Amino acid sequence: MRRRLISALLLLLIFYFVWLTWFGSRGNRALSAVEHEIERLHDRNRELKVENQRFSRKIRLLQSDVRYQELVVRRELYMIRDNEIIFLFAEHK
Repeated sequence: MRRRLISALLLLLIFYFVWLTWFGSRGNRALSAVEHEIERLHDRNRELKVENQRFSRKIRLLQSDVRYQELVVRRELYMIRDNEIIFLFAEHK
């Protein structure tokens, strides 16, 4: 009788640890979720690196290239030279 009780308790203890391993807050499912989040953050980090490179290039051009400076000013601020006419068209939605 005592031996059966010990066996049953050990079996319950094993099932409990198996359950914790798979479904607990630090178990396999939680690990999978964390790994997925890490991969998502790595992807976002790569996107931000590309965006930073574009901004760095734009900054370098704005600091050193007079033609690029003029292009940006004309495009973004709608500045024109003497005797120029600019036409702005509304976008249709």
